[in-house]
Amino acid sequence: MSQIIVFLALVFSIVIAIFAVQNTTAVDVQFLALRAQTVAVSVLVLVSAAFGAVVMLLLGAAREVSMRWRHHTVSSHLKQSQTRVAQLEAAAAEQAAAAAAPAPETPALTGTTSGDTSPPPAASA
Repeated sequence: MSQIIVFLALVFSIVIAIFAVQNTTAVDVQFLALRAQTVAVSVLVLVSAAFGAVVMLLLGAAREVSMRWRHHTVSSHLKQSQTRVAQLEAAAAEQAAAAAAPAPETPALTGTTSGDTSPPPAASA
């Protein structure tokens, strides 16, 4: 794509140069409060083309800065989101590990109330 743009810019420059060479007639120019007498049309065309190129360069630079700023903002939001996802995944893994761990064993009820956990005496016949 960039090669096409460079090619079109080159063709446009050649067309402007041909136009400037063929139109050397001096003209009077007035723009707002500015006034110039006997300026060659070729100079006027070249100055206009240069001014247009500078304006396009400034607009392109402003767009590039805007895109980079937006990219930086999105990148920082992405890092924050990835950190939050990692925290949530760690918490979910801890909960899953806690749920999968066996519950602590409770002593079986033996019928004694004194806290003695030895087996009950055997019944004699």
